[in-house]
Amino acid sequence: MNQTDGQVAGARGSFSMKKQTACWLPLWRAAICLQIGCFSASAADNLALGKPVAFTPAPSYGLTAKGDTDATDLTDGKLSARMDNQLWFDSACVGWSYPGLAQLSVDLGKTEFVGEVSIRFQGGSPQAGVAFPGWVDLLASLDGESFFKIASYSKWAPDDRAKFGLPQDQGKGWVHPLVFADANVQARYLGLSFYGTALNVSDELVVTRGRASLAKKPDVLGMPAPFARAGISIYWHKPTLMFSRNIVTGNPVGVLVAPGLERQPFEVVLDLPEGMDLISGGFGNAQAGAAIKTRVGNMTRCTFNIKGMTSQKAAGTLYFSGDWQAGQRGKIQYLTWWTNGATPKCSIDVEAVEIPQCPVRPKRLMLGLGWHSLGAAMSWPNALDAFEAIGFTTVPLFARWTDFSDLKVQSFLDECRRRGFQIVNVDSPLHHMLAQHKRDRTIYCQFADGSVGTALCPSYRGPHFEAEARRLAAETARARASYLTCDIELWGWRGPADSAKCTRCQADFRASGHKDLSAWQQEKGYEIWKRLSESVRQAMERSGLPMPDMGGYDFRPGSSYQSFWPFDRLYPGHMHSSQVSTYTPLEPYHLALVGDEVRRDRMKMPRSDVLPWITPGDAGTFPGEAFRLALLECFVNGARGVYFWSGRVWDTETLAAFARAIRNIAPVEDVIVDGELLEGAEAAPKIRISGMRHGGRMVVLAADYDLAQPGMIQLRLPVKRASQVIDLDTGERLGTMSESNPVLNLALGPARARLLMVQPQE
Repeated sequence: MNQTDGQVAGARGSFSMKKQTACWLPLWRAAICLQIGCFSASAADNLALGKPVAFTPAPSYGLTAKGDTDATDLTDGKLSARMDNQLWFDSACVGWSYPGLAQLSVDLGKTEFVGEVSIRFQGGSPQAGVAFPGWVDLLASLDGESFFKIASYSKWAPDDRAKFGLPQDQGKGWVHPLVFADANVQARYLGLSFYGTALNVSDELVVTRGRASLAKKPDVLGMPAPFARAGISIYWHKPTLMFSRNIVTGNPVGVLVAPGLERQPFEVVLDLPEGMDLISGGFGNAQAGAAIKTRVGNMTRCTFNIKGMTSQKAAGTLYFSGDWQAGQRGKIQYLTWWTNGATPKCSIDVEAVEIPQCPVRPKRLMLGLGWHSLGAAMSWPNALDAFEAIGFTTVPLFARWTDFSDLKVQSFLDECRRRGFQIVNVDSPLHHMLAQHKRDRTIYCQFADGSVGTALCPSYRGPHFEAEARRLAAETARARASYLTCDIELWGWRGPADSAKCTRCQADFRASGHKDLSAWQQEKGYEIWKRLSESVRQAMERSGLPMPDMGGYDFRPGSSYQSFWPFDRLYPGHMHSSQVSTYTPLEPYHLALVGDEVRRDRMKMPRSDVLPWITPGDAGTFPGEAFRLALLECFVNGARGVYFWSGRVWDTETLAAFARAIRNIAPVEDVIVDGELLEGAEAAPKIRISGMRHGGRMVVLAADYDLAQPGMIQLRLPVKRASQVIDLDTGERLGTMSESNPVLNLALGPARARLLMVQPQE
C-alpha cells in the first residue's frame, strides 16, 4: 500500500486522523520522574538508559523509522514530545505495521538486579487498528541464549486490563505504560515479546534497578520460552490452537529469524498428542508431505527440514485432523533446531471443535474468504467440502496471477461452479500498469523543469491505460467472475497532489471548465472508473456473461476516496457496492464501530449494497465469538456480504465462528438483502440495538459489549402484528410481541449479545 505521513500504514485509510486533546495519565512509578516530552532518570536508576535495543523482526513503520534511530529511540530517556497522543508521527518512536509476533531485547552490559520493567505503547484506537498489543511477555536471561518468561500481560486473560490499569479503547488516542512491577530478577538480557495489531508504536522502555536481596535467577522465576534474539523460533497466533474433527481447516504458524540467520537451515519438531495427526500444509518450503513422522511414546513426531528464510507472520499453514471428541483438549509440544542452537521444548494448548454443516446455504449473500488466492484454496485438502459445510457462497481468486490454461485450475474452477460457488476476482488495476511500465516517464505527472513525479498522473490516457482497461476486463471475463473488487490506493489520503504542478494536468484542468482543482480531480476519477467498468461490461457481454458486481476498496457514499473517486456519481451505474474498511482487533469498542460504519453507508443507499472489508486477524487476533459478533454487526446493519483482508491468518476458530454466523443469518437473508434499516427499537436499560426489517419480519441484534447492563433488558420493537420472537443462534422461542404489547423481557447472558428473528404468527 502506498502511504503518506497522514495515513497509518497498513490501516488502509479507513479513518481520517483527528488531533486529540492530550490526556496524560499517571504513568511511571517509584523513582522515575515523568515530564511531558522529557524523561528524567539517572543511569543508576534506569539500567536500560542509552543501551541499544535489538529487534526481531526489524520495526516496519516508515514514519517512525526516519533517521534510522530505532535502535536507540526506546532507551534515550525521552518520551514523545507530541501532545496529541499520536506517536506514529514521531520519528523518535518505534513502530511496527501488522507485525504478528515481534520481539525486542536489551543487553544491560552485565548481570544486574532488576526490580521493574516498563514500556509505553500507543493505544485507544484513534484509527481502528491502532491499538495496544494483544499480549506482551517479559523474558530474562543471564547468557543471551536461554530466556525465561517471568511475567506477562494478555487480553486473553479477562482481568489483565484492570490488573495493569490499561484504559479502554474508545476511539481516542492514548499512550500508557505496561508496568511489570516486582520483576525482581537477576538478568543481563531482558526481552519483550508482543503480538501486534495493525500498528503498534512505543516511545520508551525503562528498566529500574531492584534490590539484590529480592532478585532471583530467571530459571527460578519463570518457564523456558523461545526467544529469537540470536536464534530461530516458530510461534502461534493464539494461546489455544483449535482443529476441526469433522472438516479440514488450517491454522497459521509464524517464524522469527534473528538477523544474520536468514540463510540458516533449521528444523521444526512438532510432537502431536495421541489421536491427532498432521495431514497437510507446511512451513515455508517444507511441506507436510515431506515431514518425517515417527512415534515417540504415545505422540506422533513431525520433523520439518527447512531451508533458510526470513521472519514471517504467515510462514505456513498446518492442517490437523484427529479422532478427538468436540471439546477434548491436549497439548502440542514443539521446538526448533539450527546449527549450534535450539529453542527449549515448549507447548501450546490444543482443542478439538466440530463445525456443523450449514443446513441451508445462503443464496444471496456474498460469503467467502475475500483476499485469498486460488492456489491457497487448491492446496487446502477438501476445501470445497469445508466451504460448503461452513456455508460459503463464493471462492476468491486473483485473476491477474491465475494460470487459466492449467488443467488443474480449470478443473477446480469447474467444480466450484458445479457446486454453486460464485467467483470473486480481486484486482489492483492501475497498480499493475505502474509496475509493468515504471520506467516510462509518460505515465507520471510532468513538471515544467522536465522532471516527472513518482505517482500516476490522473490525466494520463495513453496506450498503457487502454491496455490496462482491456487486461482487467479480459481477466475478469476469463474467470467468469460474479464479483470484481478493485484495490486502488495510488496516492494516499491527500489524493493526486502532484496535479497542482503537472503541466499536463493543468492544461486539462483549464480546458475542462471546472472552477476548482478538486472538482476536476473527481471528474478524472469518474472518467477512469467508468472506462474500467465499461471495458469489463463489454468483455463479459462478448462472453455471454452478466456484468459482475463491481466495487472498490473503501469506496463509500458521501465521499470521494483519496479525493478522487466520486462514489455518489458512479453508483449504481458503474459502481455497485460500497466497501467500507474497518480492520480492528475487535475489542468491545470495535464491534460497535464495525456495525456503525456499515450502517452509516446503508443509510445513504437505497438498497443493502454494502460489502465491508474486515480482517480475520491481521490487525490483531481475537476470540471466535468476537469475530461472530463483528459479522453479525455487518449483516444487521445492511451488509449483503463481507470481504476480508487477508488470507494469511485464517484459523479453525475463526472459520468455526464464521460458520456459526452464517447459520445464524441464513434464515433471514431476504430481510437483510431486501429490507430497510430498523428504526424505532428501544431498550431499557439502554443497550445497543441494530436491525433490519422487511415487510412484517425483523432481524435484531441486541448487544451490550461493555457488559454495562448485566440484568434483564426490556426490548421494545415497532411490531404491527402479533409476532413470534426466536433466538437465531439457539432456536429458542422467546415469546410473542404485538402492537399492543411490543415489549420483550430479554436476558443477554454471557454472550453479550443475542440475535433475534421477529416474524408474524400465522
